[in-house]
Amino acid sequence: MSTATAWEDYLRQARWFGGKGLGARIASLSPLPWYTADGAWPAVRSEIAEIAYTDGRTEYYQLLVAYLPAGTAPAGLPVTTTVLPGLGEVDVVDAPRHAPAIAAMVAALRTSPPDGMAWSEADEVDPAAPMRLFTGEQSNTTVMIGDHTLLKLFRKLEAGRNLDAEVLGALSGSGITPDLYGVLAAGGYDLAMFCQRILGVTDGWVFATEACATGRDISTECRQLGTELRELHARLADAFGTATRPGADLSADMTRRFAEAAEQVHELDGYRHAAQLLFAAPGTTQLPTQRVHGDFHLGQVLHRDGGDGPAWVIIDFEGEPLKSLAERRAFDSVWRDVAGLLRSLDYARSAHPDPEGHAARQWCAAAREAFLDGYSGTHRAEPALLRAYELDKAVYEVVYEVRNRPNWAHIPWGAVQDEARRVSLDPPAPTDKEQ
Repeated sequence: MSTATAWEDYLRQARWFGGKGLGARIASLSPLPWYTADGAWPAVRSEIAEIAYTDGRTEYYQLLVAYLPAGTAPAGLPVTTTVLPGLGEVDVVDAPRHAPAIAAMVAALRTSPPDGMAWSEADEVDPAAPMRLFTGEQSNTTVMIGDHTLLKLFRKLEAGRNLDAEVLGALSGSGITPDLYGVLAAGGYDLAMFCQRILGVTDGWVFATEACATGRDISTECRQLGTELRELHARLADAFGTATRPGADLSADMTRRFAEAAEQVHELDGYRHAAQLLFAAPGTTQLPTQRVHGDFHLGQVLHRDGGDGPAWVIIDFEGEPLKSLAERRAFDSVWRDVAGLLRSLDYARSAHPDPEGHAARQWCAAAREAFLDGYSGTHRAEPALLRAYELDKAVYEVVYEVRNRPNWAHIPWGAVQDEARRVSLDPPAPTDKEQ
């Protein structure tokens, strides 16, 4: 088996690989310069995998590869075995799964940083600290370095500055986001970043689902989250500016995305008319736009368990993984982020013993209202505009779940169906005022 074929097999089960089920193959593997010194084991470098799809599209993914003398890699880790010039026969390993390989890489970046390694707070990164792979669901790969630092390895690559690194660099010191310590770049791509690990926190998804499962009201915390999202948007506007766009452009974008989604999940076709009615609602508005989070949900926030600072910390600014970089970088209405969190609360309802029952729906409704109160008080978005954003997000979720987590697909499907019924009973009127 060739090395490329072995990596293809590995990618098909990798949580961070977004091309599963799309006929992906590795067209080429391009190694970047070694991070580690000649003769050092493990030998570690990044390799850029060119992924070709049956529809003609091409994407690029980063493989962080560790090479060890053949037969020395721990059981279960080797992707394959190959022969490399200067190294001989070697085991090929996904480096983040092998702590000594990550430690060797971090030490090399600290002591002999390549041209693409830009440190802002290098002393915050300790190469001698324990290295532990974060095993939760992510579209990238995160390694915990001791108790205070994270190494985030960017997997799907697009030329230019990574959005997460860009935002953390602009907002470091705000307390709302983690601080940025350094960014590794090569070959025209941002490959990884080092940033602050926030201690004394609970993952927002865990926090909300545990509360829903037990019926515990989290209105106070949701109101705080809404307030902090508003503060985040203010800081993003200061850092990156603002603009306006015609609502007709937003309507066209949502309609186009629906059509693209229906090409991949044909069952969506049955809801096309309802979607078109709702997506047309903002067509006569002028929308203020700015940089937004782009993929705002409960998994992107951390709840502080007491202590100083804001009640929530907001993370992961790369946007929705199925969208292009241009789409994720583009200014948008702040209501996209609001809709994303509302959709996430609907997901959290699945943790209740009776997700479709009255108690679960009441819990979700109270959390939604509190979040909206915290974000905007009485200055709410035009209802049809927020509904359009929520449906747009639910359609995206249908495609994502069908590809990656089929057992979860019923959640966004339910939202799409509910909104279609609502539109049939209460068609939205076009909005004729600015939001």
